[in-house]
Amino acid sequence: MDTGKFEARAQPKSSRNRLILAIAGAVLVIVAIIAVTGYLVFGRTSSGQTASKQAASPSAAAARSEAVLPFSLKDPEGVGVDRAGNVYVVDSGDQRVLQLPAGSSTPTEMPFTGLNNPAGLAVDNNGSLYVADQDNKRVLKLPAGAKTQIELPFTGLTEPHGVTVDSTGNVYVSDLKNNQVLELPAASNTQVVVPFTPLNQPYGLAADSADGVYVADAGNNRVQKLPAGTTTPVILPFTGLNFPNTVAVDRGNNVYVTDLNNDRVLKLTAGSNTVSQLPFTGLFAPYGIAVTDQGDVYVVDFRNQVLKMPAGYQATPLGR
Repeated sequence: MDTGKFEARAQPKSSRNRLILAIAGAVLVIVAIIAVTGYLVFGRTSSGQTASKQAASPSAAAARSEAVLPFSLKDPEGVGVDRAGNVYVVDSGDQRVLQLPAGSSTPTEMPFTGLNNPAGLAVDNNGSLYVADQDNKRVLKLPAGAKTQIELPFTGLTEPHGVTVDSTGNVYVSDLKNNQVLELPAASNTQVVVPFTPLNQPYGLAADSADGVYVADAGNNRVQKLPAGTTTPVILPFTGLNFPNTVAVDRGNNVYVTDLNNDRVLKLTAGSNTVSQLPFTGLFAPYGIAVTDQGDVYVVDFRNQVLKMPAGYQATPLGR
């Protein structure tokens, strides 16, 4: 894949739309190269058709490790799972948030209202939902069991994208255009800037069990961690990333990142420098990620689907 395909940023409102335009441009370049190469090596086909590159069909893989969940989506973005096993996804193109109850095959719509290109999603330990309502420049909270959303008192947001909540109820949002991450401390109306090393297109956020905060620093092709109680971030030892855009942390503090341009999901084992690739098949621009306490991994990709990798999979260490 073209390693620079997400560096150029176009003008549409949604950050996802900008990414889609970048993908389309990169695919057209690849198609042109394939077509010219095919002509030079093999000549034209009898029908005169040119070669083309498409995303792999979900049914193309002979043996899939993952399951495709029964959502019907248009431009999905964030995904999350609560402790009861209910799965939530931001259906951005349809301006809604859907829930797939545990053990069900029928999604239901959550009672958010007035959404405009919603992006990131988080679930706290109590089952409350948080959504970055991107084009409305706000962050919403839907308390567990409630029917009415609450707008959190963030101010000055320009393009809120990622959102996460730590164990004490502090809420964090990545403001994409301002290249910063903001924290709204629990029970406070005053936001503070989180002291990450200069960011370039911060997308996804996550928090670990010790309340460390992680950001997918997409434009810098890295993942940063700010341990709780410190002001000095750490660059995690992922290598070869190409537009990492969402990040998740499991109960054991293993870190997962969607490596969008490389069509893969990587895992950094807690307390080590060991990075492994999860055995998803045929991923196309993975865009959102969540991990359960049991180790199940959920991923959104650009084919409008949510994939589930059950715990017990065999990841492949990089370099082998």
